Order: sequence, then structure tokens, then C-alpha cells
Amino acid sequence: MSELSNQTVMVVGASSGIGLAAARAAAARGASVVMLSRSRSRLDEAAESVIGTRRAIAMDMLDPGAVDRVIGSIEAVDHLVLTAVADELASRAPIGAMTGEQVERSFDKLRGFVNVLRAAAPRLREGGSVTLMAGASAVKPPREGFSVLAAASGAILSFGKALSLELAPIRVNVLMSGVVDTAIHAGRREQMKAWAEKDLLVRRFGQPEDIAHAIEFLMTNPYMTGHTLTVDGGFVAI
Repeated sequence: MSELSNQTVMVVGASSGIGLAAARAAAARGASVVMLSRSRSRLDEAAESVIGTRRAIAMDMLDPGAVDRVIGSIEAVDHLVLTAVADELASRAPIGAMTGEQVERSFDKLRGFVNVLRAAAPRLREGGSVTLMAGASAVKPPREGFSVLAAASGAILSFGKALSLELAPIRVNVLMSGVVDTAIHAGRREQMKAWAEKDLLVRRFGQPEDIAHAIEFLMTNPYMTGHTLTVDGGFVAI
């Protein structure tokens, strides 16, 4: 029997990319998956591709009232996976040229994660886990335009480590991914693929399933907590 059989896995950001891959993987291993995302239509379409027990609920993690209502309707959660992210690249700009709106949007992921954890913490079962997604800019920001985005990603690393102490024995880890083939790169996918195949140590463009595999590990390894796991094809090393 799989370690996830008869367990509830909640995935925030499950309508596409890494979140959808994580939902598919958890359902395939026998979990009851709660899929959360802002877009009802995209979420319903994504849920059709998940084979197994799944429930799709539209929720904007930046709306504290909606988060409280939705998560308050779920009795208990074994594993919480937070992957949700807007188009972060739209907030990229040199610090002297950033608008107030770009600054605010750069911290949306952290704000949303805090909203969800506030609501979900009382419902996490002992022996369960939390996995937070962060970008590699936390430790290796590009040369220009990522200062605030890098700060926000770095905050998620610290948030996860602090939560591992606060929520113990519930396990909390951060998964720091590299460049992955998701919608955020849709406008320049071929360019990013060519770069990955030439410059990344693994010579391939990361896929959502690569990250989902690591999320499975963090959910099911009972001795893993307080850690930042880097899955980046060697991006940080180059």
C-alpha cells in the first residue's frame, strides 16, 4: 500500500504546471486530493486529467476571507503543498524603476502562503507535512531586475524553516526549483529549452513531473523536515 493511501493531500496552485503534476502524482498513489486554484474554469479542466479521487475548489489565496471559508470546510489535511504563483516575471525590474504595484505583486506568493498556513495549520494531522515552493532566485538571482523577487523567495526559505520548528512534529520543507517548463515561460519556451539543453548540467529543460517527484519524496519521508531541497538541474552550481 502506498504511503499516501487514504490520506488527504491539498495542493494550492493545482490548475497547471507543478501544482497539477503534484496533484496527479498524489492521486496516482492513492491520496484524496483537494485541488485549489483561483480560476474555476482552468481548475475544472485540470481536474479532468487527474486519475483518482480529487475535489476541485476555486480559491484565491490572496483573499483571506475566501481562504478561511474554503479551508475551514475541509475537516483535516495530511499533506499541504503550496505551489501557487502568478506571473512573477511581470514584476521584474531594476530597483530604481520598479513601480509600487510591481513591489506589491513581488510578495504575493509569500502573502498567499501565509494566508493558507494560518487557515490550514489547525487542520494538519500529526505525521503530516507542508511543502512550500520557492524559486532559485532566493540563492542565485539573475544580475538585473530580480532584487525584490529574490528577497521574496528568500523569505519563503526562512518561513519554511521557522514553521518546521513551530508546527513540529508536522514536517515542513521548502522545495527550491530551477527553471521548469511551465506557463511562466510560455512566451519564450523554445529559447529556454535551448538554453537548458546547452548550459544546464543535466542538458535538459526541467519538467513539472521532475518537481512533483521531489514533492512526493518530501511528503512521504518521515525523517525529512526543516530542509530546503534544491531540484534545479544544476542551475545553482553553474
